[in-house]
Amino acid sequence: MVILGGLVLFSKLYTSRREESTFSGDFVQIDSGTVETILIYPKIENGKEIRITKNGSKWELQNDKIKTAADTNLVQSLLSQFADMKSMSLAGQDKSSWHELQVDDSSGTRIKLITAGKKSYEMVVGKFGYNPTSRNGLSYIRHADEESVYAVEGFLSFGVNQGFNSWRNKTFIQGNSSNWSTLTFNYPADSSFQLSKVNNQWMVNGEPADSAATAAYLNGLANMQATGFADNYKPSSTPVFTLTLSGSNQSPVTILAFPADTIQKFILHSSLNPDAYFSEAESQLADRVFVSKNKFAAKQ
Repeated sequence: MVILGGLVLFSKLYTSRREESTFSGDFVQIDSGTVETILIYPKIENGKEIRITKNGSKWELQNDKIKTAADTNLVQSLLSQFADMKSMSLAGQDKSSWHELQVDDSSGTRIKLITAGKKSYEMVVGKFGYNPTSRNGLSYIRHADEESVYAVEGFLSFGVNQGFNSWRNKTFIQGNSSNWSTLTFNYPADSSFQLSKVNNQWMVNGEPADSAATAAYLNGLANMQATGFADNYKPSSTPVFTLTLSGSNQSPVTILAFPADTIQKFILHSSLNPDAYFSEAESQLADRVFVSKNKFAAKQ
């Protein structure tokens, strides 16, 4: 019995020390400023490669069919999570835990970061969990060349497991509405008009505009994003609607609406995002952007 008790105690000590030696609070530290290439193989797209490459201060996005602009803020947000990633706990020591924690080849999302010095960091991100102590999310992750799985705080599981379009630049209109001074609406027939600021007073074709309606409209334009990319679209006609925003401290922004079929309604384009065209059927921005002169009419 003494021998048996000693063996049990030894086993517990051995297991405890093994776990302590395996667990490390520092999962990875990456200087995000040196990363030049990000390769993501998201589970949501069955492991199909998404390549994100740095080009100057911007990021480019590519899959097997499309090369376009990436959402720079989204990419930088992703990289910031790997700058100093701390592991909260050791979730699994070997491959036996991979399936449950969704970090195997079929259920995990593989990501590879490559720096300017050609140093690479490859990891597999698994399922999402919840930490009741911190009341925050946690994600399971492992280094691709290691068997141990760790829990890290945050929503990384959702961040990396996104489809190609999620990483694209969705900018449609962006700017400080207080800097705008002239909005020119070019419409068919005689419905075109101009909204302009004169001595801090907004005017519609020279007549005072309703201040509340004008402010609400301009604030709605200030940070518009579009979805529903119309890839491979090439304009074959002149736009039916055009809006040009001009003002101080910024270049003019031009928004175009091209005629389309009854399903897509219009194809929208912004000079702020020259690579992208958007289907109005999914973006649903045309009614908010191309308004009539009556919207700004002063209330009697």
